[in-house]
Amino acid sequence: MVCCPEGSYGFLENSEYTCKGTVEKVDDLEIYVVGSGEKCVFWNYDIFGFTAGRTRQICDLLASKGYMVVLPDYYRGGSITPTDPGLMDWIKKYGPFDTVLLPDVERTLTLAKDRGAKVFGSVGTCWGSYAVINLSCRPEFKAGVSCHPSHSKMFPAIDNKEEETLRRVTCKQLFLSAGNDHENCLPGGLAEKVLRDKVTIEVFPEMAHGWVTRADMSDAKVERDVNKAITMMLQFFNDNLC
Repeated sequence: MVCCPEGSYGFLENSEYTCKGTVEKVDDLEIYVVGSGEKCVFWNYDIFGFTAGRTRQICDLLASKGYMVVLPDYYRGGSITPTDPGLMDWIKKYGPFDTVLLPDVERTLTLAKDRGAKVFGSVGTCWGSYAVINLSCRPEFKAGVSCHPSHSKMFPAIDNKEEETLRRVTCKQLFLSAGNDHENCLPGGLAEKVLRDKVTIEVFPEMAHGWVTRADMSDAKVERDVNKAITMMLQFFNDNLC
């Protein structure tokens, strides 16, 4: 699979959750917005899209801790599964950051800044870590968190510039990697070799790719590790968004 390794968690139905934010529209881009303040978390979702899994639920949790959170719908209501035969074309369609994603990034940043945001961190799950690594090359971003990151599988499919982009990263990174994630995102891998003390990698060996937003929380081990990941994320932003 292009983005998710074998054994990854699939789509999680979470429609019973009541979202606390609102969906705003800038041009043709919908943006989920929750919370307020000068510190803003820019969330980048996985390939299951704008409303899937625990994405908005965790956005709401971050907002309850004092952050503005913005979640752009890059896919315009779309989504795809890792086993879909059209996945490679999908990845390329929403691929090169500077030509495809950047206009939506600028729309989202403008909305956040108009609401008072001054300093930014980013979160990406799966596909979204590709956006996090690119956003972390920008001066307004002070921290990046990648949960079960897929950028090491994305870059070869898009522009093959993983190492080059990592070398341009200017802010601290936290990788919350599953046991089956790409070797580049594990201790001793490419990210650690390039970023050195800019990156902290925490491996969750009992978790499979996708667990933070897509695994069943009724499993005690999943609940434990989701809560640990969120706690680490919050501490990381508390330490670096200043």
